[in-house]
Amino acid sequence: MKSLLASMALVFAFCAGEAAAAEFPKTGEAEYDTYYTYSTAVKIDSGAGMGLIVDVTGITRNVKGEGPFHDMSVRCVGHQSVVGDAQDFNGSCVETDKDGDNVFTTFDNQNHYLKGGTGKYKGITGKIPYTVKTLHDTVDGHQAHIVNHKATWEIK
Repeated sequence: MKSLLASMALVFAFCAGEAAAAEFPKTGEAEYDTYYTYSTAVKIDSGAGMGLIVDVTGITRNVKGEGPFHDMSVRCVGHQSVVGDAQDFNGSCVETDKDGDNVFTTFDNQNHYLKGGTGKYKGITGKIPYTVKTLHDTVDGHQAHIVNHKATWEIK
């Protein structure tokens, strides 16, 4: 009897996990904020221009307090070029949710681009315009920002 109950519990847990994964909308829109810290991994400076490789980590929070892209960890690698007042910033990110499923994005100065994912995000594509609010640097000199994202996506 114990074996039967344990087996039923295991099947129920597996099915509940599959149902939860299927609940992510195939199309949609969401607004979320990501709280990032940036650390410079490599820096070159010629006097005429500067290049940096940055390591970026953060946490996302849907502005509604729940829903798509809520409570995800984020890890990015970026390349920043600075010449005078002009700055270009681009790179790639992986956002991972509580279930361990992830989304891969690339970004440029204006947008993140959804390029695919695992689990419930497999086949996701979309565009995410963003705006940056700069915070005070951390005590150890890392840059800190809150970035607001307005995502639209589709899963095929």
